[in-house]
Amino acid sequence: MKAKAKITVVRTVKAVHPVARQLAENLSAIDAIRFVKISPELLRASSEVSEGRLKTPVTKPGHPTAIGVSLIFDAAYKMVQFYEITSATKGYGAKMVDAVLRALPEGWTGVVVMDWSGGFWDKMSEKHKNLEIM
Repeated sequence: MKAKAKITVVRTVKAVHPVARQLAENLSAIDAIRFVKISPELLRASSEVSEGRLKTPVTKPGHPTAIGVSLIFDAAYKMVQFYEITSATKGYGAKMVDAVLRALPEGWTGVVVMDWSGGFWDKMSEKHKNLEIM
């Protein structure tokens, strides 16, 4: 059985928004995800963290070993933007997208601004009605 991912909230966050909390919970339930970090308007989750003092979850697209996602969270506009996503293991990209979009309440939207995936986001938008590709 997988140990629950470590969820960290940076000190500058006064209170974690309920949707951000649900995003973190859903992502931490994915077996490969070990680290989740909540910042004021950014949420990152990954199987790995960067070297150094800050221990940032690795989400850089094309990373050779990491599985991770970086999200821009905007409660005022009720949207979550997929900023970066990477999956060194096939299938985890879809698991992360599903975990994010399941966390969004009615009226919220997942957004992809730049699509360099070669079809991944088109497949995801067919499965999820609350995903918008710009």
